[in-house]
Amino acid sequence: MVRKPAKMYRNISKKAYTRREYMGGVPGNKIVQYEMGNLSQEFPLQVDLVIEEACQIRHSSLEAARITANRRLLKDVGRSNFHFKVRVFPHHVLRENKQATGAGADRVSEGMRLAFGKAVGTAARVDPGQKIMTVFSQHQYLEKIKDALRHSGHKLPSPSHLKVSTIKVSGRIVAAPKLVGEKVVAAPVVTEEAAAEPAAAAAAPAKGAKGGKEAAAPAKADDKKGAAPAKGAAPAKDEKKGAAPAKGGKK
Repeated sequence: MVRKPAKMYRNISKKAYTRREYMGGVPGNKIVQYEMGNLSQEFPLQVDLVIEEACQIRHSSLEAARITANRRLLKDVGRSNFHFKVRVFPHHVLRENKQATGAGADRVSEGMRLAFGKAVGTAARVDPGQKIMTVFSQHQYLEKIKDALRHSGHKLPSPSHLKVSTIKVSGRIVAAPKLVGEKVVAAPVVTEEAAAEPAAAAAAPAKGAKGGKEAAAPAKADDKKGAAPAKGAAPAKDEKKGAAPAKGGKK
């Protein structure tokens, strides 16, 4: 498809068309990277590219702006001295009702029949004052960064300006994640003496526990012997029962 001018798609109209699970044939996103440069270090300087008008920015326009800024930063600042970030994503899907052009096209084209259109690209919907791109770096590279973002702003379909601010840095350096291959660690070698020590330590409390049970056994036996006289008190009750006839004799 021939790339159309930006004025055909830059104005925001109707609802956003983003539910890709219900549509097919959506062209791929041209933006290759969203974060570039040194990602493991914090920088005190922040420069933002801020959009001034509400519009739709196509993914091809965002990629062109990213390439322009990144190339100038790599050349003038150096890869290890900046952190470049693209802060918008093209969620909105653009549609177009394709029609035949050229001589005799009026006999081939279907006009407004089924004019919903087919997906032809993607774009990011932005609001006035929204940050499109951000560069973190040192104060000594401020002019180089402003020049790079100024050139990238020419690729966007809306006027833009730069916002410079200073951020507080903790001073720590975050190590970038690295892919490390799996390592097989050998199991520790255990000697016979080391294996016998835990077994001996476990057996010692067990022996003490047996002695405690044996000591408790005589105590229970003594309790039973002491309880025997209580059972012997039963005949005394029988004597009282035997006295009952004596009372009857008096009567």
